[in-house]
Amino acid sequence: MAQNQQPIFQTKPQEHLVQIPLNIERDSTTLINQIGNSNRKPNHWPTIILSIIFVITGQTIAKLLENFYYDKINRSEYNESRQNDGVWTQSLLQTVGFPLLLLPFIILTKKHNQQQQPPITSDNYHYKSLAIIYICIGIIMSVQGRLAAMGKLDIPFGIFTLIYTTQLFFTPIFAAFINKIKFNRWVVISLILAIVTGALTLSSSFGGEPDEAEVNYASGSWAALFAGICFSLLLCNIQNVFDNYVFKRTESTVKKPSFASVFEVLIFSSLVATIISVVGLLIAGEQDDLKREMNGFSKGKGSYVMAMVGQAVSWQVYWVGIVGLVFSVSSVLSNVISVITWPIVSVLVVLFFNFMDDEIDVFKGIALITAVLSAAAYFFRASRTPFEILL
Repeated sequence: MAQNQQPIFQTKPQEHLVQIPLNIERDSTTLINQIGNSNRKPNHWPTIILSIIFVITGQTIAKLLENFYYDKINRSEYNESRQNDGVWTQSLLQTVGFPLLLLPFIILTKKHNQQQQPPITSDNYHYKSLAIIYICIGIIMSVQGRLAAMGKLDIPFGIFTLIYTTQLFFTPIFAAFINKIKFNRWVVISLILAIVTGALTLSSSFGGEPDEAEVNYASGSWAALFAGICFSLLLCNIQNVFDNYVFKRTESTVKKPSFASVFEVLIFSSLVATIISVVGLLIAGEQDDLKREMNGFSKGKGSYVMAMVGQAVSWQVYWVGIVGLVFSVSSVLSNVISVITWPIVSVLVVLFFNFMDDEIDVFKGIALITAVLSAAAYFFRASRTPFEILL
């Protein structure tokens, strides 16, 4: 009987631990999520490279034609009351070419819809919210274009460039708060080099630069500063559209967002900006200035029309590249690429024009070097871990 008695203290059998996977949600703005979820950030090198080419080509041609325009309208004959003639026209030229984007938008949208499964309901599109956002972006686009055009006519171009470069300070600040972007050391280095690049273009010249009697440092400086702020807000709000609306359309599907979204943002926002610029142009009476400029253009009416149309087309190429970089990577890289293009423009202006005996000096040379280093710093780690550093 004693042999059958159970011991008072029985050894507890060994427990087998079972690992239960937990579905831990991560902030959509973290680097891990942006890399792991390829549906959120459609990073593809061909798209990124093509967008960079569009930025460089579009901005370079547009700036060269702008210099050609100011050089041939005999602006030196303008009096103080006509100093800011054409600022609404320059703002209009940046957006009025948006109908050119309709055909690629229709083609890409049709192709994407044929591949999209399952169909997305209209509730997911947030049409009303997007309409309000596009109106706000359009307003910012028109204001930014107008302020930038006015600043260049009020202060020396070197001072305008230095002030306008402050957009590289505001863009990461807005991106951190609006887009919740987190930075690593290579992105910070890239931003610093881009700021140096922009600042070193202070020796560049501009066809519409005011003479000593026309300089208005107060209005020109404020215009340049707020133009830079508007450009930073513009890029960050566009990224907000992609992150919170466009990418969410395809979260429940296996399909990635279409590049047609870039054209969608540009078409609707540019429509609003164009309407505002046209109204401003008519109120300011610049339609009469256009006729006078065309008749007095030293190269003839045909060259005047080609210069204006060329600017409108080139700005659309530029905007497709800028917004394409926001779509594929981030507002920060988009701004960096935009600024490091400035030295290329300044060198080409020297080669094509002869403003105030401008020449290729040491500042332009160093600016080209820092521009290359800025781009290299941003993409440095991407060569080892694809897109790890892309925001």
